[in-house]
Amino acid sequence: MGMEYRPEVDGLRAIAVIPVILFHAGFEFVSGGYVGVDIFFVVSGYLITNIIYNEIQNNSFSIIKFYERRARRILPALFFVSLISILLAWIWMLPKEFEELSRSLIAVNLFISNIYFATDMGYFAGAAEMKPFLHTWSLAVEEQFYLFFPLVMMVLGTLKRRYLLFFVFVVFVISLTIAEWASTRYTSYNFYLLPSRVWELMAGAIIAIYCYKKELNFPKFFCNLGAFFGLGLIFYSIVAFDEDTPFPSLWAIFPVLGASLVILFARVDNTVGKLLSLKPIVGIGLISYSAYLWHQPVFVFARERSLESLTHFDFLLLSLLSLILAYFSWKFIEQPFRNKKRFTRSQIFSGAFAISILMLSFGAYGIYSKGIPNRLDEEVARIANVRNDRHLQSEGCQSTPSHTISIKDSCEYNEDYSKKVVVWGDSQATPLVGPVAKKFEELNMGVKQFVYTNCLPIAGYSRSDRPACGKFNNEVLNSIVNDKNIEIVFMLGRYPLQLEGKSFDNLEGGVEEKHKIYAVPIENIKSKQNIHDKDRIEAVGKLIKETVNTLIDNGVKVVLIYPVPEAGWDVPSLLAKEKLYGIERNETLSISYDVFRKRTKSSYEQLDLIENHKNLIKIRPEFLFCNTRLPDRCITQIGGRLLYYDSNHLSRYGANILINHIFSEIKKSGWLRKKQEEIEDFLSVNSNW
Repeated sequence: MGMEYRPEVDGLRAIAVIPVILFHAGFEFVSGGYVGVDIFFVVSGYLITNIIYNEIQNNSFSIIKFYERRARRILPALFFVSLISILLAWIWMLPKEFEELSRSLIAVNLFISNIYFATDMGYFAGAAEMKPFLHTWSLAVEEQFYLFFPLVMMVLGTLKRRYLLFFVFVVFVISLTIAEWASTRYTSYNFYLLPSRVWELMAGAIIAIYCYKKELNFPKFFCNLGAFFGLGLIFYSIVAFDEDTPFPSLWAIFPVLGASLVILFARVDNTVGKLLSLKPIVGIGLISYSAYLWHQPVFVFARERSLESLTHFDFLLLSLLSLILAYFSWKFIEQPFRNKKRFTRSQIFSGAFAISILMLSFGAYGIYSKGIPNRLDEEVARIANVRNDRHLQSEGCQSTPSHTISIKDSCEYNEDYSKKVVVWGDSQATPLVGPVAKKFEELNMGVKQFVYTNCLPIAGYSRSDRPACGKFNNEVLNSIVNDKNIEIVFMLGRYPLQLEGKSFDNLEGGVEEKHKIYAVPIENIKSKQNIHDKDRIEAVGKLIKETVNTLIDNGVKVVLIYPVPEAGWDVPSLLAKEKLYGIERNETLSISYDVFRKRTKSSYEQLDLIENHKNLIKIRPEFLFCNTRLPDRCITQIGGRLLYYDSNHLSRYGANILINHIFSEIKKSGWLRKKQEEIEDFLSVNSNW
């Protein structure tokens, strides 16, 4: 096997790129379509090693020529797609998204986008659907690989083949071991970073080195069988894997081995080789790089521009559009820049350097200006700015699965005062912290913040996917009952999300990202079957009751807040985009009260089981936001002021409304009478001085 052109390898590229596109388009029948990237890695490892090894053997390898080929191959199309994405973002993106795009633009041009996205978000998170450059993580992996692999080959490439193969195989095993070990411990880093992916590139390298100038004289039947088995492994991975499959791990052997077998055994004279060598398939393979570059921005900006959820038919058309754009960029961008007669080496390198500097500078300005809001209408920017309420009392004060804040390090406000109030809950509780701190500062009381993302304020329970949540809550409860200075606890969580085990659909176009989290008793956290037990909700409800009663029995007063109505839409985003696109809204944005009641039925049933007590106040936000200003509707805005900073979290304005209502109920209960009398006595004594 030498350096001859192999159309079946281009056909394999088509088999790789189509599932990736369909996966990002949301077609469920390709739930494992992301493995197309793994196939690309195997192909890249094979082709790059083939080129390098052949040139080393012929004493013609040049590192500068290698990087020139890579620059011609990768950069022109990448820069062009990036430029179009920036232009569309300038027109359609709100400041927050534009600032995030600016950050990722810098990462793309430094070839560290895999590191950026590993620290920023998971590949399967719903928010990933709105990242135009998310897919460039795989380019960054390859570029990082290209930094060291040619140098290693320059040193070891002259060794006897068996020694070189041994070295490559050792790297393969080490990387695969890392991937398997990290697949359940550091899922995001494992998915994005090079150490967990090198083995896939090495799989291709092993084939290239082993088969160099060697004919595989296997019977035709055996080659057909091996190639068909390889295709079968690939297609099995595409349809059987999903976002819950630990990846990359030993499971990734399926697509990697499949791609390797196809490369090894598919030939133009056997069935699989002929199939992959068909002109339409080879054609898609030839434009696969451009298709891969285009599909994610096309999908993202279609979602940005649409105010409603896109249908499968929409995504099918967008997928075809990606292929059409890919053809034109392949023909008019990729091909010309590969022609050394049209563009010299110095032009390629100097041009790439200049464009990278410009994009890095633009990205830096986008971050500095927080998304360049002055490019938008003032009213659009004002509405969109409500989304920044997310950062109030959250950054550094809200625990997340990747960063749990210890009880002793939790944020505290008005900390000079000995008597304390606690805000305990998931991220829905965070917006309450500021207004609570302000109210209780007037009463000389401090406020502690015990908040963990998507972790309900229930001892003895945990999220189905994060055991650390349960440990955090148990520590919170122990801390409260052992601290005699804590007098009141506010408890708020998004109970419907975890009791129902599904994200919210308001049935009017407001559909949240798919987000399955189940509340389960902590002793059953390792049993996936438990999430579907019919008694699960009742078991968690019992734990809520026990948690509240434990607090009350220890002399702590409890404000138990029932579910805040979910909106379904990202309220500031939707309203800002309507303004941006010139759409006039004739009525207040709202959702069905009946939908809210059905959504929260099980949550209310469990919370209602907690007996009334003089030291317990039950607060129902629905009385403020539902069936009040609009009959049979739950509002998301009052006049021009928004109640939410996204699809379910209260804005600063909404949180103040709720806390003012709670404070009036607390006053009615008489909880603060003694405290107010102490303050009044203090003021009257000091006024006589």
